[in-house]
Amino acid sequence: MSILPVHAAGFSATFRLRELSSALQGADLTIDKDLMLARFPRRDGLEPVVLVFDFGALVCAGLDPEERERLISAVSSRLPPEPHAPLTEDFLVEVRPGAQVEVLFDRVVVPEANLPVLRIVGLLLAQSVALDYYEEDVRDILERTDAIVTSLQATGRLPGRSQDLVRFIGSCMATRNAVIAKLALFDKPDLAWEHPQIDRLFNGLRLELEIADRYRALEAKLRMIQENLVLLADLSQQRSTWRVEMAIVLLILFEVGIMLWQTWRGAAH
Repeated sequence: MSILPVHAAGFSATFRLRELSSALQGADLTIDKDLMLARFPRRDGLEPVVLVFDFGALVCAGLDPEERERLISAVSSRLPPEPHAPLTEDFLVEVRPGAQVEVLFDRVVVPEANLPVLRIVGLLLAQSVALDYYEEDVRDILERTDAIVTSLQATGRLPGRSQDLVRFIGSCMATRNAVIAKLALFDKPDLAWEHPQIDRLFNGLRLELEIADRYRALEAKLRMIQENLVLLADLSQQRSTWRVEMAIVLLILFEVGIMLWQTWRGAAH
């Protein structure tokens, strides 16, 4: 029996995979459209791998902590400034020759830590840590929404400009689209369709990490925020319309005043 530690790190930035390849020196690299796979020389019968996903997450399997931290630092140095340190998640792959695939609280048990197993484990951990990032984004959006509602309740007026609210609604929609498109949460990888054991691993680990439940909770919050902001945008639009209407009324009154003044002046002469 052997234990393979797996460590996932999530970033706010999306990755341009080829630009990060120089951070993986000494590895055999394979770059797909949305994944860069780095394979290192075997150690103690196991092959360490790093999976870099373009949605902003990397997963290290079998690297010692010093190597892992050097790699994360090298990747970070090639990215725009991050709002905070990468969000991380740790898991274990326990290898028991001849065992059936089993998903436990902090590990999966597999008969062999081959590349298909590590790709499935890496994908789901990457999705999990990326969801952590989006959950933080939604928390920030909720705080901003609460501030707007509090101001509306206290003053009876919407703070800021209509354009700011429209941008805010756009950021909510972008977050929701990113969760679906970038993480491909509803797409089962081809490996799971082709191998029953891999399919069992995928379904079991996805359930253990609560990927679907966390996404549904995130989507419900985003939907609620978006509905509230649409109402606020309507109020803001009504405010803008009222201002335009008032401006028109004032212009009409001004023109009427000029006409009356001109009439009075003509009569006086």
